[in-house]
This record gives sequence, C-alpha cells and structure tokens, in this order.
Amino acid sequence: MLHAACGLLVVFGFASSSLELGKTKDKPEEPRKPKLRLQAEPAVGFTPVMALLTASLTGVAPDDPNFCHPAVTWIRMNPGQTEDRATRTHEDPVCRHPESETRAATSFIKSFDLQQPGTYLFRIVVEGKDHTTVSSGTAQVVVLRVQ
Repeated sequence: MLHAACGLLVVFGFASSSLELGKTKDKPEEPRKPKLRLQAEPAVGFTPVMALLTASLTGVAPDDPNFCHPAVTWIRMNPGQTEDRATRTHEDPVCRHPESETRAATSFIKSFDLQQPGTYLFRIVVEGKDHTTVSSGTAQVVVLRVQ
C-alpha cells in the first residue's frame, strides 16, 4: 500500500509540473489607448438651459508630458446642424512650469448657454503635444420650449 501511495505522489507531482510547463508566461501589458468620455448635465431641460459638459480622459499616465496642458476643441452642433458646420471652440494652453512638474490633464469642463429649443450635440477632441488626438463620442442635450 505504501508503494502504491508513493506511486500516486510521483504521478501527481509529474502532472503538476507538466501543467507548469504548459503555462504561457504573462505578456507585458500593452499600453492602454487613451479614451475620452463626455457627459452633459442636464440631458433635458426647459429654455434657457446652461449645459455643463464634463469629459474624462483615461488611458494616460499621470505624468505623461504629452497630455500636460493639451490642446482642446469643443464642438457644438445646434439643432439641425451637421458636424462640418458646427461651432468649434479651441483652447491651446501652454505649459509654463518645469518639466519635473508635468501632470497629465484628465478632466475637462465647459458650459454652454442654450437659448433655443431643440437637440444639441457636443463632442470634445484633445490633442497631445505629439499631435495624438483623442475624440469623445457625442453627448446630447434636449432643450424644450416652455408652453
């Protein structure tokens, strides 16, 4: 019986070492791709509406110099307007601090006054110093007429 138990231990030991050999080594993590998420508050309101847009940038390192004070373009599409005819507000700030104080910007806020009823669409585009651009999806604000 002792001989059989020893044989089982040898078999289990061989099986577990075979499993270890079959494992794939962890690949180094690929850098995450930057993403922008845009939200509008309120999503629905009565005229006039002050829409507050908040964008969050993820997938960048906190000390990434490429996104320290990036260029930002806010795109506003009025009711019935296409993006190629939309209003663009461009902000192109400059880093005015030593490189050792580099901090990536990861949140962006802008407000818009909406006076006319209809559906407004917004987007944001952030451009790093190396001209890498990150675009958000659209955020929508529906402005209703007071009856």
